[in-house]
Order: sequence, then C-alpha cells, then structure tokens
Amino acid sequence: MEGIYYQQRMGEGINLYLIREPKFKTVSVSLVMYRPLDENTTGNALLSHILKRGNEDLKDTKAIERFLGERYGASLNVDVLKKGDMQLIYLGSSVISDKYTMKGEGVVSEILDFLTRLVQRPLIEEGGFNRKYFEQERDNLEKLINARINDKIQYSIDRCYEETAKGQPFGRYRYGDSEELGGITPEGLAQYYRNVLAEAPMDIFVVGDVDIDDLKGFLDNPPFIERREIKYLGQILSSPQGNAPREVVELMDVNQGKLTMGYTTGVGYTHGQYVPMLVYASILGGGAHSKLFNNVREKASLAYYSFARLEKFKGLMVIGAGIEIANYGKAVGIINEQLEQMKKGSISDSEMEAAKKAMINNIHSMQDNQLQITDFLMNRIVSGHTMTPEALAEKISDVTREDVVAVADGIKHAVTYFLTDNRKAGEEEGR
Repeated sequence: MEGIYYQQRMGEGINLYLIREPKFKTVSVSLVMYRPLDENTTGNALLSHILKRGNEDLKDTKAIERFLGERYGASLNVDVLKKGDMQLIYLGSSVISDKYTMKGEGVVSEILDFLTRLVQRPLIEEGGFNRKYFEQERDNLEKLINARINDKIQYSIDRCYEETAKGQPFGRYRYGDSEELGGITPEGLAQYYRNVLAEAPMDIFVVGDVDIDDLKGFLDNPPFIERREIKYLGQILSSPQGNAPREVVELMDVNQGKLTMGYTTGVGYTHGQYVPMLVYASILGGGAHSKLFNNVREKASLAYYSFARLEKFKGLMVIGAGIEIANYGKAVGIINEQLEQMKKGSISDSEMEAAKKAMINNIHSMQDNQLQITDFLMNRIVSGHTMTPEALAEKISDVTREDVVAVADGIKHAVTYFLTDNRKAGEEEGR
C-alpha cells in the first residue's frame, strides 16, 4: 500500500478514500462517523446496531438480506471502535469486485449507496426509531456490555486503561454503560442522531481491486445529507497522575490472576520519538523475542502469557501477564527488572534485530488484509500522522539502541491492576 490512490470530498466533512489493491478479488467498503467519548457513548453504541436493522428503503432484516444476497452475498457488519478520545460508529461491507461479476454489474457502487442510505435514511417512525428494533438492540447491547467479563485478558487490559485514564474521556468503555440504557428512548436517540448526521465528520474507505470508473454510479449520484458546522475532534495525551503508582485489586471467580500494569509514555503518533517507542515496546514485550516473554514466562516460569502493548493515541502502555495468584509479588518484581534493563540500555543486538524484524513483518502482513489497511488509514486520520506503511518500515530499520533508551526514561508507572480470585485473595505473596 503506497498510499491513498484517490480521495474525493463528498460533502461538508465527508470524504471518500480509495486504495486500489488488485491482489484482492473482493472490495472492502467502510463508513465511519467520528464522535467524542462522552455522555453519549452508550447511545452511539446502540445507534450502530439499530442502523443495521433497516431504513426507509429496506425496512427489515429480510429485505436487507435479500438485497445483499442479490449482490453476490455481500456482507454487512456494524460496530463501534474506540480510538483515543474518539468513538467511531462503523458500518462495513465486503463485496465481490466488479471485475469478477458475471455480467460486469456495478455492485461496488450499489454497496456504497446502500451503506450511505442506511445512515442517511434511518427507519424513524413517529419521531423515534422503530420501537421493536430499538428494544431488541437495547437488550442485545446490555448483554454485550455485561459479557465483557467473559474475556478476562481483554477485560483486565480495558480496566487497567480505564484506571490509568480515570476521569478522562478515554476511561469510558467503548460500548458504554448498561446502567445508562434505561435512560435512552427511541425518540431521544432519534433526536440525538439528527445531530450526529448534521455535525459528525464522516469518512468512506474503499479497498480492493477497484478503479474510479467502478464508482461512477455512486459518485454521480452521491447521497445528500444536510450538514451544519462540523465538529472536528482532537486527541490529548494522558499525563502522569500523582507521584506513586496506584494499586487496584478486583475480585472475580478466576483460576488465574491477571496482572496488568499501566504506564504513561508521553509519546503519541505524531511525536518525534514515536517510532523508537514502537521498537521499545516490541523489545520489551512484543512476542517470543521479547524480554518479558523470555524472562518472565520462560526463565522464571511465572506467567502463562506476558506482553507489552501501546495505546498510541493516548501515550499509554500496558504490560500484561497471566500468573498464579500466589506469584503476584515475584511477577511484579521481575517485570520491574525488565523495565530497568531497558533504561540501562541492556539490549542485545539480537533483541534489537528480532524486534525490528517482527514489526516490519507485521507491517507487510497488514497489507494483505483489507480491514487492517482501512484501520491504518483511520489511525492516520484520527491521529494526524502521515506515514505510509513503507515509510514506517524504513524508520523502524533506522532506530538505534540509543533511540530506544532515550524513550525509556519518559515511561512512568501509573497503575497496577490485579484481577484475582475472591476465594484466594489472601494467598498472594508480596502484598
């Protein structure tokens, strides 16, 4: 992916981006609306699922399924994404390229029109969203929110981030709060959605074996959405809070403790030390080549898994490890030792090269996945960085040990979060 092949302004605050990738026989189409993480977070999550149920043209799921089936079995996927202080309402589809249709039908333009009309012409009746659909999707969202505890690893990461960014927009869960659902009505949500349509920045991404001519039907008759002043959003890096890291212990029925340690880095996408920070995180905990894997998991046998992960929009990092509950103190100690080794520059040539190789391989692999290409473009738009994957890979190759050590001093421990068993909470060592 060399970059954006084609870009067109479709309306006030609405842009279409086309990435032509002939190696794909399908075309990925994504439409996103950008919202702040605020008191409407739960409503935004509910919106994404209600919009998929129908619009003024296709009034129910059967009509939508029939339409998609007639377009060679195109798909429809909806979700909300969390990127820093933003929540993205997402609608996406995958459809066969026009080049492979039986009669040269323009199905890509038809899917683009379909997605935009789901957004433009929602099924609103008597001033509110269809009540049956509203109630079903509200109940589904409540189950989804309550089911977040089922994935204990992801839950512990989310909770650590929430504690690290406590009181900030980023501290909100991407699907919102189930307790807020009771205060949302079909009428209130419809009125709020009118504001979303009028002011939210909107982007459309098309990735695959597609040319401008394939989109002619859509570009010649773009949807009209009445807009007013567009509210463009920004990102703010998280700052260290207080002098000493906080400890947060949560009790749950678990057989394995989930230790997650949160840090502020002060380095985001557009920071001059962004690429060295990527290499730092890879050396520390980016895979089987990393210090955490080899020292916490392999040599000390203290963890079932261990990793380091960056939240690049907010300048945050988490270290995660699945441990025996009784090994809490030992695990924290040896993790801290790895951080000190990074500060001292105790990084071997093999660690440097393995980390860089793994990252560059991941960049190349990303270009074989249409949704990952779309996500990379979204990240560029949300963060303001302009690097192509190729440029990023080159910069990674140029990072030195001294560059990595330079970012290590800026990493500050903020929170130690421990998800532990309520029946064994008294057995931990070192607490």
